[in-house]
Amino acid sequence: MKTGNILIEERRATLEDIAKFFTDLNQLLSLYKLSVFPLTCEQIAKAANLRKKYNLTFYDSHHAASAMLYDSKIISTDNTYNSVIGLKRINPYTL
Repeated sequence: MKTGNILIEERRATLEDIAKFFTDLNQLLSLYKLSVFPLTCEQIAKAANLRKKYNLTFYDSHHAASAMLYDSKIISTDNTYNSVIGLKRINPYTL
């Protein structure tokens, strides 16, 4: 999630907007018993290697690295992930 890029009514989000967003997100995650994995040094290193090897964007490389470190599957409509060896892309429209 690109917190720093959140736009609200064509303006940058305030710190209060960001805090409220994550408070609400936390409640939603709790409601559905979902969790967020922490960002680790291992994930950052893997993302950098994937970014170089597969010419991924910054965010795509982090999403791919996280998926690969946890279960090797990513749910996405983005075909970019198909080139990453060891990563299985699941199209959400097939679920």
